[in-house]
Amino acid sequence: MVEIGEQLRYFRQRKGMSQKQIAELLHVTPQTISKWELNKSAPDYDQLIALSKIYRKSIDALLGQAKPSLLDYLADSQNFRNQYGVPTMKGEKSYGKNP
Repeated sequence: MVEIGEQLRYFRQRKGMSQKQIAELLHVTPQTISKWELNKSAPDYDQLIALSKIYRKSIDALLGQAKPSLLDYLADSQNFRNQYGVPTMKGEKSYGKNP
């Protein structure tokens, strides 16, 4: 089972946000976000609801209980292709560090 801290860090990074940005939205300190992501503490119920809305994920997904959806899989595979410059279908642009 995936720990909540790993999930919170994963979804924050996928959203391209810093711990400070999330902290400001939730009216907590960046240290609080760090503690959550390191599994030293956990968000309360209201904070989980807010995080669910920010990341557009279910609370089950935040807790590591949900199976990834097909859309999550496709988004991750596209991100991989973009990051590493993997060629796409003929005629499509290839993005990434090594075009």
